[in-house]
Amino acid sequence: MTMRPLDGITRLVFFLIAVGVLVLAGTVIYHQSTTPAIDAVIDWQTGVVLSVPQDSFANYAGLLPGDVILDLDSIRRHSTLDNRIVQIKRGNQTQNLELPFRSLAQLNLPDLASALIVMLACFGIGAYVLWRRFYQIEARLFFVLLLCVGAGWLLFSAYPQPTERPYWMAVLSSIGFHFAGALVVHYYLIFPVALGTPQRRRLILSVVYPGMLIALGLRLSETDLGIRLTHLYNALELCSALALLVYAYAYRATPDGRRRLRLVVIGTTIFGLPPILLYMVPIIVGATTRMPIWMVGLFLIASPISYMLAIIRDNLFNIDRILNRTLVYLILSLGILLLYLGPFLAIYNFAPNDWLAQAMIAASLTLLVGFAFDWSRALVQRWVDRVFYNGWYDYPGVIEKITAALARTLDRAQLVDVLTRQVSTLMQLHPGELRIDENPGFSENPGFLHQLQFPLSFQNQVRAVWTVGARRDDEDWSATDRRILQTLARQAEVALGNVLLVEMLRRQLDEIRAMQHELLRSREDERARLARDLHDGPIQDLVGLNMQLGLLLVQGTSIAESLPAVRGDVRALLSELRDVCAELRPPMLDTIGLGAALRVLADDWSNQSGIPITLDLSANAQLRTLPPEVAVNLYRLVQEALSNIARHAQAHQVALCLAWQDTRLTLTLQDDGSGFTVPTTFHDLVAQGHFGMAGMQERVTLIGGKWSVDSAPGKGTTIHVSWRLANS
Repeated sequence: MTMRPLDGITRLVFFLIAVGVLVLAGTVIYHQSTTPAIDAVIDWQTGVVLSVPQDSFANYAGLLPGDVILDLDSIRRHSTLDNRIVQIKRGNQTQNLELPFRSLAQLNLPDLASALIVMLACFGIGAYVLWRRFYQIEARLFFVLLLCVGAGWLLFSAYPQPTERPYWMAVLSSIGFHFAGALVVHYYLIFPVALGTPQRRRLILSVVYPGMLIALGLRLSETDLGIRLTHLYNALELCSALALLVYAYAYRATPDGRRRLRLVVIGTTIFGLPPILLYMVPIIVGATTRMPIWMVGLFLIASPISYMLAIIRDNLFNIDRILNRTLVYLILSLGILLLYLGPFLAIYNFAPNDWLAQAMIAASLTLLVGFAFDWSRALVQRWVDRVFYNGWYDYPGVIEKITAALARTLDRAQLVDVLTRQVSTLMQLHPGELRIDENPGFSENPGFLHQLQFPLSFQNQVRAVWTVGARRDDEDWSATDRRILQTLARQAEVALGNVLLVEMLRRQLDEIRAMQHELLRSREDERARLARDLHDGPIQDLVGLNMQLGLLLVQGTSIAESLPAVRGDVRALLSELRDVCAELRPPMLDTIGLGAALRVLADDWSNQSGIPITLDLSANAQLRTLPPEVAVNLYRLVQEALSNIARHAQAHQVALCLAWQDTRLTLTLQDDGSGFTVPTTFHDLVAQGHFGMAGMQERVTLIGGKWSVDSAPGKGTTIHVSWRLANS
């Protein structure tokens, strides 16, 4: 991102504000460290000692409540941390006491420490949010608001005695508190959601900020009425801000926003109302406050702490992932440091000069850290996630784990397990379901209170529906939940495609294996038939011929008289062998062409089956130009089709047409038999046992042709084959 000049100026302004607050804290520390004071409560108008703590230096020096200090001006001008002779009046007597002077920091240490803790907590939380989300107006307002609160509280509570605080600090404290009151109203007008229209927000702020300036003027007047009115206005600002926060949480925030704001609302409301009721209201009505200053500070710091917890646990301002990882590696670093520190301290104590032992310990610890690091990191990460997300879930972690699981998914069982069990476990949902089918459809499961359903498509068709169970906390889905589930649904769609493709490949492999088995069986059947035909025909004839020749030799009969009979047997044997060869490869395909071979095949088939067949064939001259592999595959296709018709069709009439159309050859074989239901795919042909039809389709595919079958029960069957010359 390119930083514009205005961005640079804005960053510089916020940097100077942060530095100014830190300088202010340093100034307070320096002022209290160098300013001498007496550890007693004194009315600086009259010099009367109001109270003397039991364990104070003033009490040890002999100062008592009711004493009157006579030289107040010299005490105020005293600038060194030593003892000084002070003249006091006790009753009717005047005496000198040596009073010890200590620094304000020593006397006000608990108040100073608590004020610094509140200021640094506000500064740290605001600075971190601003650093991570500088371009968000909410983060900028949050930063300035916390700095005003922290600076105002530092200047106010670090000086229990108002007279000990310089006037300019009192002015800055009042400015900080009053700006904080206006900023908190401004902040909750736009966070967590923008309330009203921009015009209405501008109208409200045009009343709030001028009212703040008027209240600040009344406060600086230091009149009793002005101070009361100032506290009244501040109380109204705080109550209005709380009302805006509660309204936005209850009526305008999304479910995800309410989950993130729950801690903020609870912390701000519970810890904001007591100071208003027990500290500010008594001042407004002129009564004694019911809450000490130090307790107000504790309640005041609770609101920033609730913001920090919301940032850590509920991803407020969307920076929890950074804090999460930082805390994990910080814990691991401390653990490794302690792991090394203990053994090394021991060996340095008992054997400081044994370098061999030190090297062995260092090597052993390094190996231990190397082997245990991944396990330790996973353990610490789970613990930190439990602390951060309070039993809910880590959004990026869910996407990482489910994405990795989906990438490894190759079957339905794995996909169902990932989407129904793992997603439900990681996102803390009720169990879901996944239906995978040709037409899964959507369904309503009464067991799901707030179910979400995602269709999963494959090849532009919905093949599965993923139903996600409701959240275990029974709240509605947040925007973040929906975005994560939509992302996971898109990834699940890819995984579903992989699963279905793998299933398709497995089915094809099974079909190929079935085809291979069928081919092997057909080959063995063909070999058995060929062996049987040769054994029952030519071989038996050869045996008979051999026996005849043997008889001729034994009987001594004239060979000339027996040769005609032997010759007739040889001719019959040759005819049978030619028939066998014709079955293996019709010789007419190589001599007279496909057309003549089909005519002979049709005549022989019609004579054997008794079914008349009508032929419409192109001229032999055209058919003789076909490549040999095309001719033999078309011949075998017609041969297989006629065999199927004779065995299954119960047809009364068959028509065979083979014609050229320009460069395209079309073959049509039609019968009026019983017909059948045509499967939709080649795989279904095999699955339903139509191996002959599957073989025909394989032959057409082998020669680069197209094939179709038109049939229905009782309506006959038509086989259509189309083939085009390759050079066309």
